[in-house]
Amino acid sequence: MQEKEKGDIFLIKVSYGDLGSLYFSTIKEFQLDEVYDYIKKNERIKEALVLWTCNRFEIYFFPGDRETLEFLEDYINDKSLKYTVVHGLDAIKHLFLVSAGLDSMVIGENEILAQIKKAWEISRKKDLSGPNLNEVLKKSLEVGRKARRENGNSRRARSIASEALSMIKILPGQKVLVIGAGDLGTQISSFLSRNGTRFSICNRSPEKAREISKAFGASIEDFDRKKWRSYEVIITATKSGEVLLKRSDIARSKIKAVLDLGVPPNVSSDVPRGVKIVNMESLAESIVPINDKASDYAIKSLKIVNTEFEKFSKKLVSVEKNELLKKIFEYSNKIIDEEMKFFESKSNERADSETIRKGLESTRNKLLGFVINGIKNAKDIRSSETVTNMETILNENFSRHEAKKVKKVT
Repeated sequence: MQEKEKGDIFLIKVSYGDLGSLYFSTIKEFQLDEVYDYIKKNERIKEALVLWTCNRFEIYFFPGDRETLEFLEDYINDKSLKYTVVHGLDAIKHLFLVSAGLDSMVIGENEILAQIKKAWEISRKKDLSGPNLNEVLKKSLEVGRKARRENGNSRRARSIASEALSMIKILPGQKVLVIGAGDLGTQISSFLSRNGTRFSICNRSPEKAREISKAFGASIEDFDRKKWRSYEVIITATKSGEVLLKRSDIARSKIKAVLDLGVPPNVSSDVPRGVKIVNMESLAESIVPINDKASDYAIKSLKIVNTEFEKFSKKLVSVEKNELLKKIFEYSNKIIDEEMKFFESKSNERADSETIRKGLESTRNKLLGFVINGIKNAKDIRSSETVTNMETILNENFSRHEAKKVKKVT
């Protein structure tokens, strides 16, 4: 079993919740392999998870400190005009809110749980999954499931894909093409199939297109813009930074409606007159009244998140307090043992030794009493720079003490 190291989980994020519609116009193309390859260049980062959905890009990493943060900031600065850094317990609470669907464009969306699980699995495959993140991820999924189970959200189909499809009217007999066979493309395909809509699937990777074709009975189309012109409804769901359809492409086609779920956008927004386009930005604006109707779920779920987070954080802080106090007593006992050896070499009476030890322990308790009480009463010892510095000094003293013993022996 992998042993936990000391430190904090940090989060660096770019999301629709922070930027609003600005998110869709500023976010640049990310590739998961590229992100993980970059993270692995820094040997100080022991654990990391990248959560990338249609309205968020988040990197959770451990340990979080100035060096690891600046390293990731260098990367994110090239991809977005703005980002947010979240530290320690606040990063953990954010993940709980995400898991409960309270930080989503569609409040209470169900897909986020599967997206977190998939991100966790990828982190494992990249050898960046460790005890600190694992504990938090496991608890966040429990919180997300509990929020939906107790508030009935699991019985409602709430997702960005379902809300997006409701905004375009697909008429019977219209030719429909889905471009993109990733998570969002799969969700769209699933909804179309359940609604009895016949459609074709297109993807740069033919293998993924074949998987969707087999699962949902879709036809396979080539990744060729000229062939897309014969379709009346186009739905894009890729993470490509390339514009797949320009105004000129649409003008020379039979396309009547476009649903562009790409981030960055896959289709030029200036479509010809008579063509309806719904993209992530317009979708976000229309979802506001839908979220108002979900306020009951939000209020009840927030109570669950707050309660579960309080219990979880207390457990984490309690463990850290006990470990730090244990270290303080171990160090002070080593000092007492050294002093005892000195006094015992000067005295032959057992009674004197016991009296001296009691005196030394009493002195230790008096000297460290205020420190011990401060640690016990602290709500979050990781947020205290003083406590963190004290632990660093304590570790250095331990190291010097052990080095001194080795030197004496040699």
